[in-house]
Amino acid sequence: MPEPQTDPNLPEEKRGPIARLRGGIRWLNANKKRFFWWWIAYQAVKGTLTLSLIWIPLLILWLRGN
Repeated sequence: MPEPQTDPNLPEEKRGPIARLRGGIRWLNANKKRFFWWWIAYQAVKGTLTLSLIWIPLLILWLRGN
């Protein structure tokens, strides 16, 4: 059974959930390069914080204990 066509000019809240989901997927696909670089930046910041706040202090404590 074909899905009924919805007007793309309708406001978000007046479209069905499947149409909103498809619109969201289209938007993500259109912006995937930007999100990839945001993810790379997030991983770099997370790695730096983890290294400086967890692993370096643990290494210092371990080296002082020996």
